[in-house]
Amino acid sequence: MSTADRRVKKIAAFLFLPISLLTVSGCTSEKTGTPTATAATSSQPVTAPPAEGIFGDLKACDLLEPITSEKGFGPAAPETYQSDNGCRANKPRYGTATTYLVENAGISDLKPDGGQTSETSVAGKKAVEISGGGGKGNCLIGISVTEKSRATVSVTLSSGTNEQSCADAKDIAEQIAPKLPQGG
Repeated sequence: MSTADRRVKKIAAFLFLPISLLTVSGCTSEKTGTPTATAATSSQPVTAPPAEGIFGDLKACDLLEPITSEKGFGPAAPETYQSDNGCRANKPRYGTATTYLVENAGISDLKPDGGQTSETSVAGKKAVEISGGGGKGNCLIGISVTEKSRATVSVTLSSGTNEQSCADAKDIAEQIAPKLPQGG
C-alpha cells in the first residue's frame, strides 16, 4: 500500500469519525435493512425502510468512473468509509478522488475537523466545501440531495494546495450533481 493510500485512509477515517460516532450512539445506522427491536418487550411491529431509498440503484462508482477515467485515473473501486455506496479512484503522482452517496446524513452533518467550511452551490444544488479537513491538499464537497441525504466528492492530492484540491473536487462534483436524484 503506497504512502498516499495510507494517508487517504487515515484522513478519511479521521474526517468522518464524528459522523460514525453519531450513528453508533443511536439505534439506527446508515445501512439499510430490517431494523430489530432492542427491547425484548417491544410489541410494535418492525418494518423495513423502502428498499430503494433516495438513490435507488444509483452507484457511486457509476458516477465517478467515467469522470476519473477521462482524467487518467486507474479503475474506480467500491469503498465504504461514509456509507456502503462509495467509490475511490487513484492516479499515480496526483492523488485520489472519492464519491459517496449517503442516504441518512445531510450536508449539515459534515464536520470540518480542522478544515474550513464554506457554503456553496454545485450545479444549482445547495452544497458545502470543507477545505483542508483531511490535511494539506484535501477538499471535500458535500452536495445536498435532501435535508437528510447527500453526495460527497473528495480529492486528496499527493502534493498540492487545498485550493487546487477544491477546484478539482468542484469540477468532479459539477459533473456528478446533475445525475443525482431531485431532493424531496
